[in-house]
Amino acid sequence: MEYITQFWEEYQNHFWVLLKSLALLLGGIYLAYFSRIKIKKLIGKKDEILGNFISQVAFVCVIILSSITALGTLGVQTTSIIAVLGTAGLTIALALKDSLSSLASGIVLIILRPFKKGDLLELGSISGRVEAINLFHTTLRLPDNKLAIFPNEAVTKGVITNCTDAEKRRIEWVVGVGYKSDIEEVKAILNNVILNIDEISKDPTPFVGVTELSSSSINFSIRIWIENNINIFAVRSQLIEECKKALDNAGIEIPYNQLDVRVSNK
Repeated sequence: MEYITQFWEEYQNHFWVLLKSLALLLGGIYLAYFSRIKIKKLIGKKDEILGNFISQVAFVCVIILSSITALGTLGVQTTSIIAVLGTAGLTIALALKDSLSSLASGIVLIILRPFKKGDLLELGSISGRVEAINLFHTTLRLPDNKLAIFPNEAVTKGVITNCTDAEKRRIEWVVGVGYKSDIEEVKAILNNVILNIDEISKDPTPFVGVTELSSSSINFSIRIWIENNINIFAVRSQLIEECKKALDNAGIEIPYNQLDVRVSNK
């Protein structure tokens, strides 16, 4: 018992310092999670992507400050810690330059805002709807429900095509008819099909006209506009089906590619 009392008297100051440091660290962790949730909820009401990004930055900053404060309470020289962190940060920056480049690109995306959550993007050959912009990557939900994850650096260095920046989007389709077909009749049939599809916007005015005289057919281009909230694939499919039925009913041929070969005997 006397040994325990002597031990307590000798180390009680160290115990209270350790307890205080632990309390500061746990309080900092709690504050980091609390601030992340509150910032995300507060800013997320106006901009979900911006709220998510800022909340992550705030979380990391609070954790770092809490850790340094807790170590300072233990008697560790914080100036030395900051110097070590600076040196280590430089080393890590050189080793992880691609990741830091993605971080910087993420900040650029947040500031410039070329797109927002829910926008339909085309990044190279991949298209999908934006789900989130995080510290290091941007995620897109593809039409087949797969999740594509792009490093922010790749997003900023590539060409970003925002398909939902305007209220309407254009669909273009080319159909070929035989050379014996009457051009005005074909135009009238195709225009009538367009008028009977409710999802197609009548402003701007749909375009139907000859755009090419190919080797096997007269090619008509159809350019129509639809609202961004309408399924573009369904409307395009319906347009093709209805045009095929209408041309068949009118007895107008949709030719396939032909190659005439003449054999000469000499």
